[in-house]
Amino acid sequence: MMSNKKGSHDQDKRLNLCGIHLRRIRLEQNMTLADIQATLEIDYGIVLDRTNLGHIENGERTVTDIELAVLARMLGVSIEHLLWGKTDPDPVEVGEALKKVKVRYATRRPSQSENT
Repeated sequence: MMSNKKGSHDQDKRLNLCGIHLRRIRLEQNMTLADIQATLEIDYGIVLDRTNLGHIENGERTVTDIELAVLARMLGVSIEHLLWGKTDPDPVEVGEALKKVKVRYATRRPSQSENT
């Protein structure tokens, strides 16, 4: 049985990279989750309620490529800015950031050498 303790390894991991930056940018622009929700629905036809937007910001929900692109456009920032913040990370920082993300839908394929 899996542990649900607060300090468990999986609970420390986020399901996305953009949530932290989404919240920061949204607050810098004095926008509420309701503002984001309304704009997504009215201007882009994307239905994301405030609960799901909050889950994205908290790293508790994955983000589709379409959602990421629309959120970046709506906020007037690049996709890279939404993913990484104000400056692009170097390769080591990317590796460290990816270690903190919980992969839900993909599994590592064995390499050719592992198959033989």
